[in-house]
Amino acid sequence: MTLLIHATTGALIGQYTGSPVLAFFYGLLSHIILDAIPHGDSKVYQKYKNKEITFKKAMAISIIDSICAIVFVLAFFAMDINPSNLASSMAIIGAIIPDIFIGFYELTCPHPPKILQVIHKWHFKNHDLVAKKYDFTFKKGLAFQTIIFLILVKLI
Repeated sequence: MTLLIHATTGALIGQYTGSPVLAFFYGLLSHIILDAIPHGDSKVYQKYKNKEITFKKAMAISIIDSICAIVFVLAFFAMDINPSNLASSMAIIGAIIPDIFIGFYELTCPHPPKILQVIHKWHFKNHDLVAKKYDFTFKKGLAFQTIIFLILVKLI
């Protein structure tokens, strides 16, 4: 899923979790669950690794996603509707941190630290659980994720 979906899910979790520690772990768990659902972007990373899309295009996708997530998080906190800013912040961090580690992995290639290699391998094994056989096209995946985003915002 995009960072926007992960951040939005984290914000929702934070609203209903009083404990910042639990919120972080629930956010992390939400990332794992959401990434196991086919969502149309599994081929983007593979195309980047196989040099079928350029570094610039891969970065553009990541930057647009990051900007959307940042705008959402800023708007979420500006609305002041959440009962616990700390719990919401920790849930959002937990929900996006696996993807942040993937970014650090890419920045340290070709010799990433062992811990990042383990996280990378685990992340994509989880990501491809179902998507390896059943996935959306990128455009259909974005439409699917837009629907999920709208549902999450409605729940907030």
